[in-house]
Amino acid sequence: MKRRTFIRNIGLAVATSQILPAFSLNTHTVSKNPFSLLNSFTLKEFENEHEEYPNLVSDEKGGSWLFSLRRLSYPDDKELISAFVFNNGNWEEQAPVTPRAGQYEYPVASCAPGGKPVIAWTSIEDGQWVIRVATGEKEGFGAARVFTPQSGKFIKPVLITPKKGKAVLAWECLDQGHFSIYVAQYAKGKWQKPQKIAVPGKSLFDPAMTLGKDGKLYMAYSITDGVHQNIAMKILNDGTVEDTVPVAIGGAFTDRVNMNTNPALAFDSTDRLWISWENNRRSHRLEDGDNFTGDRICAMVCYENGKIMEPESGKWLFDGKNDQLPTFVKDHNNQLYAFTHCGGDFTGNPFWKYRVSKLNTEKGWSEPVIVHETSQKGETARPSVIFGEDNSCWLATRPEKWFAEELAPGEVRVNERRNRTRLSKLELHQLQLSLKHRGSSGLQLKPSIVEEHHPNEDFVPKISGRPWVARKTMTYKGEQYTLVVGNLHEHSEISSCWPAGCDGTLHDDYRFGIYSEGYDFMGITDHGYALSEVYWRKSLRMTDFYSEQERFVALPSLEWTLSNGKGNVEIKSGVGHKNIIFPSKAEAHKAIRNKNEIYSVNNDETKDAGTLWKFLHKHNIDCISIPHHPADEVHPTDWEIHDEKYQPIVEIFQCRGNAEYPGCPRELNVTRHKPIDNPKGFINYALAEKKYKLGFVASGDHNGIGVGLAAVWVKEVSAEGIVDALKNRRCYATTGDKIFVHLSVNGAWGNDVARYNGKAPEIAFEVETTDKIKALELLRNSEVIQQITPSSARAHKAVVTDENFDGTAAYYYLRVIQENGHIGWSSPVWVEV
Repeated sequence: MKRRTFIRNIGLAVATSQILPAFSLNTHTVSKNPFSLLNSFTLKEFENEHEEYPNLVSDEKGGSWLFSLRRLSYPDDKELISAFVFNNGNWEEQAPVTPRAGQYEYPVASCAPGGKPVIAWTSIEDGQWVIRVATGEKEGFGAARVFTPQSGKFIKPVLITPKKGKAVLAWECLDQGHFSIYVAQYAKGKWQKPQKIAVPGKSLFDPAMTLGKDGKLYMAYSITDGVHQNIAMKILNDGTVEDTVPVAIGGAFTDRVNMNTNPALAFDSTDRLWISWENNRRSHRLEDGDNFTGDRICAMVCYENGKIMEPESGKWLFDGKNDQLPTFVKDHNNQLYAFTHCGGDFTGNPFWKYRVSKLNTEKGWSEPVIVHETSQKGETARPSVIFGEDNSCWLATRPEKWFAEELAPGEVRVNERRNRTRLSKLELHQLQLSLKHRGSSGLQLKPSIVEEHHPNEDFVPKISGRPWVARKTMTYKGEQYTLVVGNLHEHSEISSCWPAGCDGTLHDDYRFGIYSEGYDFMGITDHGYALSEVYWRKSLRMTDFYSEQERFVALPSLEWTLSNGKGNVEIKSGVGHKNIIFPSKAEAHKAIRNKNEIYSVNNDETKDAGTLWKFLHKHNIDCISIPHHPADEVHPTDWEIHDEKYQPIVEIFQCRGNAEYPGCPRELNVTRHKPIDNPKGFINYALAEKKYKLGFVASGDHNGIGVGLAAVWVKEVSAEGIVDALKNRRCYATTGDKIFVHLSVNGAWGNDVARYNGKAPEIAFEVETTDKIKALELLRNSEVIQQITPSSARAHKAVVTDENFDGTAAYYYLRVIQENGHIGWSSPVWVEV
């Protein structure tokens, strides 16, 4: 395989004053940052492939290494682990760590002083998710040691090499609905048997490790606590857990999920152990869900004499810049630095940045400063930094680039939006840091409040934080059905429309849905125009990982997006936002247009709703398309066109609000969104005027995990079973609470149609709520015809008749409103004459 090269970015302004990189896509200048840029390099010849997960290490001779994951071009669903070394003033590609291409994820590297690089990664082999680890040799890397699960799936290794000939490897394992952590140690020339770290009934994520001079292994991790996540630390002595130390319990919220995630830890030069992690306490968009709202902050505490301590000035060192993924790095003088990857916000700062603080063991941590800014959104990347002997540091980043599609000779561009290819590349920046410390006083520590707020008992969520509930079953026409609940509309940070770091990673979204909302299924619907083939590959791979038979279903999903535009009251032909849900990866692969693109509005074949459905019919693609926020001011749905096969249901509610009819309950759910001033965008127009038969679901959208719920009656708990149920309208919707709603008309339910027999239609229904019932309403043709008094505060079951039925075709559905404002809707059932 051809060796690629890095090119030096020209035009660098190098000085001892404060300079921000002004190369490639990094164009901002901040005059107060105390650092200078010494060098910058960009990997050439990456246009057909995609690099991510950069890892920098220094080897036994002081040489600098860079490792990354190289995603090969479509149709290869494979990767290599790339290796580069800094030699004679430039970065040179070496032979890949992996001698053969395979399905790989999450490479991590480490190197002990005087040792050779060690690298570990996730490998998918014959459907098994395993961990591989290899050590550098005189020429290349030796044969990899493989850790294979007896049960479950391994993922996301972390690695430390505290001294030559010593390494510790940890990773996560998903098995039967719970995550545990495995730890394996390398000593005396071989890897020891892995040790499982688990807590019954809880899930453990994101291990971070360091080895003390006492030989003990200190491992911090996040752990589920009801619907919340905490930080804890285990101290292992010769493989035995000697102590478990709570680090952070709960947080600032009493009515929503408290998230403590992504810990890091390191000893300073005085052997004081520092611990950092992310917390969601600063969330300012509290009308939304709170899995990610663009306000992450990072704590800084230490473990001393058996206690968690914090600086006298407070523990929230990284605050105000949406700081994520805290990472400790030491320079050659054993001085400790903390870096973060800072996201954007909703106040005009949408892009990624990197911040750093330096520890003076006598004065404390310096004020964090930005050392690198980008004009990038997209995925989070843990800071990868190494220091040289001259105390300059290398920072590895993976900016993205959008390429224009080239037209064939004589081809005319029909669709001006088409043509964008999205790939990430590698960049390396050499910086000289000069960081000042807060004030002149010494470092003073005080006991840290570990348990800030712990709202598990009698916890009543306002927006998010609902445990899993046992599944109901029923029999209809001799078939057995199971009720499962979930979210069919959520975005990860792959969607590029929101500021950086304001949607979670794929892992963040799945884990919040499973452990903080108790979902049975999820569809992560990143925008098709933003996916590209490699991002779609990655998304589909994560559906494989998180799907566990009968326990949880991750649905292959994407969003097709064509907006109406701001200020347009008239709804343009073919506009709308639709979530495309596939029953299998095989069907989802049909969404790939070429080595670069997923079919989207950027392509002539699928440029509007009409051509989208025509394309799906032509290629016989098994899926459904769910319109959402159909009455939004900017993104409404054109109901003048419809496809009965591909559009069987509608998302009645999501974070923006209820699109039931003009003036409906919770029409405006968040203040920043407004409905369109056109009744033809609302669902009652599609049902009553256009006579479309549509079932109801609700889901979230950006930051919407917990805002909107889709409830589905399935024949089998699988992607195929869920899509089949949606096609047949065996579904209902809530605003988030796990309300139970069921309605039939003359015995008909789902996609069955009730036949008028000359008598008043009989409507049978049942509701069970999570809060007191405020209103129970029966609607015919989207108008309330009966207000029903419930028989108890939280449940009602009855059969009523519509004595005013006039003998013309109609549809009925039930709406229940709770005292806390949450709503549930049954899907409509039609009566035909």
